[in-house]
Amino acid sequence: MSQPKRKEETVGKEMKGEEAIAYTLKDIGIKEVFLTYDTPSLLLDQLIKYEIKPNLCNSTREAVILADSYSRENNTVGTVIQIPGVKLLEATDIISQAYVDSQPLLIISSLRSYRDTGKSRVGELRTPDDLMEIFKPITKMAERVLNIEELIFTIEKGYKEALSNRNRPAYVEVPEDLFKLKAYPLTPAEQKPEKKAPDKNTVAKVAELLNNSKNPVILAGYGVLASGAHKELLELAELLDIPVILTFRAKGSIPSSHPLFAGEGLGLFATEEGRHIIEESDLIIALGTKFNQLSTAGWSMKIKGYLVNVNVDGEDISKVYMPHVPVVADVGLFLRELLNTIKTKIKEPIKRGTAEKIKKFKKAISLPTHSEIWPYDVVMALENYNFSKIFVDISSTTLDLVRIPVEKPNTWFTSESLINRSIGVGGISRSNDENVIAVTDIKGVLDNASILVARMNKAKGKLLVLNDGKSSILDVVTSDIPSIVKTGQIERFDEVLTRMFNAVNVSNIEELKKAINENTGNLKVINVKIDPNFESVLFK
Repeated sequence: MSQPKRKEETVGKEMKGEEAIAYTLKDIGIKEVFLTYDTPSLLLDQLIKYEIKPNLCNSTREAVILADSYSRENNTVGTVIQIPGVKLLEATDIISQAYVDSQPLLIISSLRSYRDTGKSRVGELRTPDDLMEIFKPITKMAERVLNIEELIFTIEKGYKEALSNRNRPAYVEVPEDLFKLKAYPLTPAEQKPEKKAPDKNTVAKVAELLNNSKNPVILAGYGVLASGAHKELLELAELLDIPVILTFRAKGSIPSSHPLFAGEGLGLFATEEGRHIIEESDLIIALGTKFNQLSTAGWSMKIKGYLVNVNVDGEDISKVYMPHVPVVADVGLFLRELLNTIKTKIKEPIKRGTAEKIKKFKKAISLPTHSEIWPYDVVMALENYNFSKIFVDISSTTLDLVRIPVEKPNTWFTSESLINRSIGVGGISRSNDENVIAVTDIKGVLDNASILVARMNKAKGKLLVLNDGKSSILDVVTSDIPSIVKTGQIERFDEVLTRMFNAVNVSNIEELKKAINENTGNLKVINVKIDPNFESVLFK
């Protein structure tokens, strides 16, 4: 048992490892954590003692999926505790997707022992370092605590790193030896998440470019939502009368009904109005976007004017398009500084006639005559449903969902990395609101069936399974430009969905509308039978 060096350096109380973990989580403001039913009771007791809600899950994969969903929905860190840590291996794809998608996770894992190694304990890999080495490439920080004194500092550091600048998962490994020892943890260092401020000279240069531009356009990426800058985005657009185009993940950054909204997607996936706006632009302000393959339709967008690229991660700024003015800064801080600069020069809002131009170019989406359900039919059915939030796994059958109108920030959730399909099931499994909608395909629901089964009687909302019998795939390999390829095979899984989830089967638009609008008070799974010969509106 160690003794404190000086009382003022410690929390003033002797603790075992499990209490130090709970104490720290409470101190940094964590309200709930996700862990499995086989978590040691000594840790559960401490979490409850410190008023932290333990969300118990049947598997580590389920815990990580739900923590990731919590992070996306609340735009904050999702916390996972897994003891023993080796079981985290079943969730490496979820953690990888969170890393690529800039989602903050705080993962607290355990090492069987750091003192007596090599005894082939249950759940022990070849060396003590193996587990951490696996997670280093897919986490922003990976550190091990070797004594109770430093435990608070390291967990606090993990929380800070997860939320600093570009959000990403952080991994903290705690040897199980510390659950058997007592010590005086060091006082929290009150480490706070950091955000990069923009260079004022660069901001002034961007303000000057905007002042001289005749046809500027804003491309808003997920970084706008991640930095909580949707209000500043709208203020800038309205002040200078600038059209706004969104990436697929950024939907909701500006209301779809706003007259300055020029659609979502770029290049071949742009809306008609968005395509014309980009072609005529002499200045593009890109905010918090990586220009990824999906939103840009395989980087098919052509840039003619000046490009200003604002991104908190300097590594992403010139990977796709070389900007004339790179800005490495938090999007929210940049927009606030830019607005302050512009307001010193402009006293009245500028009028460019942008809303009229967008209205002129806008083209209504029309479908060829068809008898069965196509994906865009689902979009039209949901347009008339007052959903509170919507979680979407993007695939061949769900891609058209990117055209659904979204009016509020942080109500649309998806991933463009397509590493796995867990957004839909993860989001609906946590829901206690029957107006929440989740959309996935047959693979998304079957891959996560165990999670759904476990939460059928706890969750509320509607899960739409857009089921074409696996007759199509979203191909991003054959060409940079994504395409929908027909497999020539059909396997509906209707009986499986009915047996496992008591799914409601719908095969026409009227049945679909009825199923969506009928509330049951519980989670409702709707098996939407998609015509295998469907066409996507994004490829017209």
